[in-house]
Amino acid sequence: MMKRLFIAIDISEETRRKAKDCLQNLRQDFRDLRVGWERAEKLHLTLKFLGDVDESQLNELIKSVEIVANQIEKFSIQILETGQFGKRVLWLGVKDEAGNLLKIHELLETECEKIGFARETKNFNPHLTIARLREPNKSALLVKKHLQNKFEAEEFEVSEIVIYESQLFPNGSKYLKVKELKF
Repeated sequence: MMKRLFIAIDISEETRRKAKDCLQNLRQDFRDLRVGWERAEKLHLTLKFLGDVDESQLNELIKSVEIVANQIEKFSIQILETGQFGKRVLWLGVKDEAGNLLKIHELLETECEKIGFARETKNFNPHLTIARLREPNKSALLVKKHLQNKFEAEEFEVSEIVIYESQLFPNGSKYLKVKELKF
C-alpha cells in the first residue's frame, strides 16, 4: 500500500496564530478572488517531499530520518517576511541565520538518496505556503498587499523532524503525523 509522504518541521502555536491572522485579513479583503487558502493548522516547513512511498519502505525511511535527527541540536528560527513564487504561490519566509534548515535538508537528501529516493533538483527555500492563486491575472492587488504586509512572528525553538502522510480528499488534504523524531 502506498502513502503520500513528506518530511517537515512544525511551527510554534504563536506563529501559527499570527499566520492565521495574516491569512484571514487577506481572505476578507479578497473574497471575490479564486484562491486556495491554506488552513493554518496545516502550515509547516517542508524539508523534503517524497510523494508516494510503499509502506514496506517506511521503516527504512524512519531510520534514515532518525540518522539525521541524531546529528542536529535544537535551534531557533523565526517566520519573517512575505513573498511569492511565480505567479501562483504566496508564502511567508524563514529567518534561519545559522542555516540549520539547509543543513537538515542536505542531510535528508543524502540519507534518502541512499534508500532510493531521488534528490530534489530545485534549490531549497524554506517557507510556509499560505495561498495558491487560481486566477493570477486578477490577483495583482492581493499580491501587492501580501508583499507589503509586515509579518514578524516570535522566534521559536525547533526540536524535531516530523514525517507526515498527506491524505487527499475532494475538499482538500489532511496531514497525519507518521513519526516525530526528536533532536
